[in-house]
Amino acid sequence: MNKGLGVCLLVLAAWPADDTAAAGPVPTYRATYDVFYERRRVGRSEFSVTRGRAAGTYRFESVSRLRGLFRLISPRPLVELSEFSYRAGRIRPLRYAYEDGTRRGEDSYRVDFDWENGVATTSAQARTMRSALAEGMLDRGSMQVAVMLDLQGAAPDAYTLVDADGIGVYDYSMDGEQPLDTPLGVIAAQKYIQQRHNSTRRTVIWVAETLNYLPIRIEQQRDGVTRAAFELQSVEWLEEAE
Repeated sequence: MNKGLGVCLLVLAAWPADDTAAAGPVPTYRATYDVFYERRRVGRSEFSVTRGRAAGTYRFESVSRLRGLFRLISPRPLVELSEFSYRAGRIRPLRYAYEDGTRRGEDSYRVDFDWENGVATTSAQARTMRSALAEGMLDRGSMQVAVMLDLQGAAPDAYTLVDADGIGVYDYSMDGEQPLDTPLGVIAAQKYIQQRHNSTRRTVIWVAETLNYLPIRIEQQRDGVTRAAFELQSVEWLEEAE
C-alpha cells in the first residue's frame, strides 16, 4: 500500500517539462495541497520554490505528510528536493533527492548532475547508474518549475527527464478547459495529460493562467482509474519574479 502511494506522490509532486528553453521568470511561492488516495484524504503536502544561496539558483521542495494507516507505514515525510540554476532563460538541474518516508528508504534515491562532464549519476540503496546528459534534461522537481514557465508560451508535446530509472520520455498534451471549484474560489483551468512512453500510468494536471500555471489539481491514473490526487488549498507568492 505504501509503495503504491509513494509512487503516486512522487509522480504527482512534479511532472515533466520539455527540453526547450523556459519562457519566463521563476515565481517563488509556497502552496499547500490536500492529498487523496482512492478518494480518501490521507495527508497534506506543501510545494515551494525559493531562491538558492548562489545567484541565479533556486530550490524546489515538496513535503508530504501522511496520516492514519499510511502514517504507520510511512512515519517520515515523503520529501522531494531539487536545486537548479536559471540563466539565459534555461533551467539546469544541479542536485535532486527523493526520500520515500519509510524507515528503510528502499525507494529513496538521488541524482547528481555534472554538466561539465555531461553525466547524471543516479544513486539508490544498492545501485548506481550513470546517464549521458543533454541540454534540456531535468529532474522531477525542476520540471514542475519548467512547466509553469513553458506554459506562459506554447507547451511542446515531448519531455525528457532523469529519475530513478534513468532517462524517460513523456508525451504531454492539452485536454480542454473547465472551471474548478477550489478553496480559492471558482478558477478557470486548463487540463493537461502527461504519460511516459510504454506506461499504463498517466498524470492529469489542471493549471490556471491566473495562478502562474501553478497546479490546482493533479491526479495519478492507472488504466483510466484515479488512484491518488492533490487538491490546492492555499498559495502564498513570496516575491516578485526576476
